[in-house]
Amino acid sequence: MFFRQEALSLATRRTFALLFAGLNTACAQTVSVQPPEQVSYVQNGAAKLRIFDAGSGPAVVLLPRGGRGPQDFDEVARRLVSAGYRVVRPEPRGFGESVGPVEGLTLRDISSDAVAAIEKVGAAPAILVGWAYGNRVARMIASDRPELVRGVVLIAAGGKFPPKPEVMTTMRVTQDQSLPLDKRAAAARTVFYGPNTTISAIEMRLDDISAATIKAQSLAPTVPLEAWWGGGGAPMLVLQGLQDVIAPPENGRSLRRDYPERVTLVEFEDLGHAMAQERPDLVVDAILSWAKKLK
Repeated sequence: MFFRQEALSLATRRTFALLFAGLNTACAQTVSVQPPEQVSYVQNGAAKLRIFDAGSGPAVVLLPRGGRGPQDFDEVARRLVSAGYRVVRPEPRGFGESVGPVEGLTLRDISSDAVAAIEKVGAAPAILVGWAYGNRVARMIASDRPELVRGVVLIAAGGKFPPKPEVMTTMRVTQDQSLPLDKRAAAARTVFYGPNTTISAIEMRLDDISAATIKAQSLAPTVPLEAWWGGGGAPMLVLQGLQDVIAPPENGRSLRRDYPERVTLVEFEDLGHAMAQERPDLVVDAILSWAKKLK
């Protein structure tokens, strides 16, 4: 999934991306697996979920943004494996080969999928890394199943302080696959990235999104904030971009005020909501520095 990319230049990757840009959404959601990454499946009630597992060492479970799949974390995963960690990536319900009912699911239902994956591959206790929507999943797991968790990393933490309505309107433009890519990319630069980004429309991978997964995750707000906000009692690293208009920085600062004894807050001046895509090096460096201090 991510090992071969290291050997390719940026120009070469862009060329390949352009060649394959015409593939349909279903193909875009297919994750290319390369050794030594292992693929397994787990049944969780009526759902069958795919799991990607690479590396060895302390386990890190990566939980992606809303509507997106494991490849959202490709570069982060590659760097963590290179640093000596085992990286587990559960594929969210409705994405790729992870199938099951997507109607009427709450945040606890979605979290139970990730729990089933963690238990299936024997990754506990793990560091949970949740990006955007994934950080809610991480905190829900840490609250309900603390024995599975060594620590929690939140990338672009939200929940308490919402974005402005116009920001959500623009974000929905980025998800509308009936619109031209250049229009969606322009909207994405407004809401996902920092002001100095050089990321291209192809590199944004805006088609790597599943309407079924979005539907499955849509009832997350029905679980009360207080049930998951604090992430149980686990040590927590919060990575916050100061240009993030979807998960405003006050969310991370509030977590630090609420739980000063166990929350470490790292803020990035020029990064936005998609920081793990735009600057995976900074994100992974912060995770590694913090993880070394865990017991």
